[in-house]
Amino acid sequence: MMLKRCKACNIYTLKEQCPSCGRPTSNPRPARFSPEDPYGAYRRKLKLEVQR
Repeated sequence: MMLKRCKACNIYTLKEQCPSCGRPTSNPRPARFSPEDPYGAYRRKLKLEVQR
């Protein structure tokens, strides 16, 4: 099982929905780094476009 976190309440749980507010929970950990990331170029382009 993976530990999940509610972004609204900042509560950690094992459930798919937050027991406090009922919103969906997500994985609190970032994705693993890989030097051979096939989508890295697309993510960097998107990040530059969003910052403008």
